[in-house]
Order: sequence, then C-alpha cells, then structure tokens
Amino acid sequence: MENRQIFELMKFLDLGEIAEDPDEVTGGLLHKMYRVATSKGLFAVKVLNREIMKRPDALRNTINSEKIAAAFSDSIPVAASLEIRGRQIHELNGCYYMVFHWLEGQSVFPPDISEKECAVIGDILGKMHHRNIRLEGIESEPDTGCLYDWEEYLLAAKEKEVQTGGWLTQYEKAIKDLITWNEAAGKAQETLAKNMVISHRDLDPKNVMWKDGRPYIIDWEAAGYSNPYQEFLEVINYWADDGKGGLNQSRFDAIRKAYEKHMSLAQVSWDEVFAGGCLGTLGWLAYNVRRALGIEASDDEEIRLGEEQVKGTIRELYCYQGRIALIKDWLEDDC
Repeated sequence: MENRQIFELMKFLDLGEIAEDPDEVTGGLLHKMYRVATSKGLFAVKVLNREIMKRPDALRNTINSEKIAAAFSDSIPVAASLEIRGRQIHELNGCYYMVFHWLEGQSVFPPDISEKECAVIGDILGKMHHRNIRLEGIESEPDTGCLYDWEEYLLAAKEKEVQTGGWLTQYEKAIKDLITWNEAAGKAQETLAKNMVISHRDLDPKNVMWKDGRPYIIDWEAAGYSNPYQEFLEVINYWADDGKGGLNQSRFDAIRKAYEKHMSLAQVSWDEVFAGGCLGTLGWLAYNVRRALGIEASDDEEIRLGEEQVKGTIRELYCYQGRIALIKDWLEDDC
C-alpha cells in the first residue's frame, strides 16, 4: 500500500520515475522511512505517522520544525527536507510526507561513541544555544510542566485485561515513582521555563548521521523552545552513556568542554535541571502507554511498538535517577 503511495508521490512531485521498489529502512520510532531510487536521483521519503498527524497542531508544528532546521543550516550541518513548490511537507490522499536527498552515513551508539564525537556534539549544541534564534510565528509558550494520568492509564489497562508485551507489571511497580518524578519535574519546569532557547530537543545518537567523520543532524520534528541546560543534561545522558547503564567521565568532559566554548555552566540551578530532566522521557512514556492501550495506535504494529517502548522507557527513567548524583559530582568538580 505504502509503496504504491510513494510511486504516486514521486510522480506528483516530479522527482522522476522510480527505478525499483522503495526499500523501507531503519528510521525513528514514530515515522517510517524509505530509500527511493528514481531517474532523477536517490531520495529518502519519510511517511509521517497518521495518528500523530491527526492532532490539531501536528502539521503546523512539523512545518515550524523545518523552519528551525533551515535557520540553523548556515552554522551547523543540517539534513533538512527538500522544499518543492514552496512546501517541505507534502499531502497526498490524506497522508503526509517529507522528502530528503539520500544521505549515505550511519549513526553511532554506546558503547562505540568516541570522545571526539562527543566533543563535536557538545560544540553543535553550544552553538545552537548561544545563537538564541527567534523565528516569526514560533513563540515560547508558558510551560509549567505536564502531569500525566498515570493511575488512569493503569485502570484502563486493567479494564482491558492487558496480557501481551509484559509491560503492565513493570508499569504498575513503577507508578508511585512515576507520579513522584512527574510532580517534581512539573514544579521545576516553572523555573526552567524562564530561560528558553530554540533548539533541536532530541539530539539522540539515532538523530545524528556520520559520514567521513562529519555529522548531519536529522529528524527535527521535536524542534522548538527548550531550557538550554535541560537539553545539555539530556545530551550528556545520550552521548556519555557507557553502554552498561553508567556514564563515561571522559565523554562527559569532552561534551562539557566543547559546550562551554559557547555557553557558561556557572550559576545554573542544577537541582531544578535534574528534577526537570526527566520530563521529556515521562512524556514519551505516557505517549507509549497510550499506544500500548490502543488509544494512540492505528494498528497492531503500533501497539506492539508502544509495549516495547514502555518497558525500555521505564528502565531508562530508573537509570537516569541513578546517574544524577554522579553527574552532579562531576559538574561540581569542573565548575
């Protein structure tokens, strides 16, 4: 079904005749990505998640995210979607697509991330935060955090007699901690929201493609306003990961030193940053609980992905809590 739609899309956009069937490639956790060879070149086609695009602000937010990517393209290596006929997001037969030039490269993941790569990422993050760009039509909205309906999700799961995936037991054991972390993060957000910059907001290793040692920042869908130090902490947890549940101090130092070339880490309210640092992960967990329950899922595959992500995200949250004291010590030693 999607192959036929991609054929129609490439014809509609005048991007050439498809030489072979589109090849689905490993992409993000929300959308599907295809490698498409045509008579005019090699392209990556992103098929945007139908359920997400049903949300009232989804299309506007996606358009804004590409504006942000374009705004940073003169200072950092960005892989932005192609603008065709004045648009970067294309609608055809009720589905939404983005098209990119195909990039031959690969992501690196713990434990294979090097100090050099960490320094590059710290430098890119610092540059984005230091620029503090402002774009017409993209405003910082007051954000006091979000309290999720953890107990209501649990009741819904029990009413549905959820059996598959093995996630419900793990979720029920964690629910008191989830509520505690969520309340603390929401309170911290009142302080963090007073200092916001436009940034990528999802600088996970999977969203950086490396080619000949050069990074390309991809997947800008989450781009928007963020507290810079909250995002710095997220990047530390992504890139200094030692692959065993802990952190590597030399990678931490590489990120910090490169970041501090552009942004000072002195006078930061780290207690609030640590408390608020898990809010994005809590939001991702809440979304995947809804997917696992079939609330935000269009098919069985979406439900299965939701179940897998619930389990992994809960483990990630506990891992984060265990890392806080270590990161705090390293920051106090260096600042």
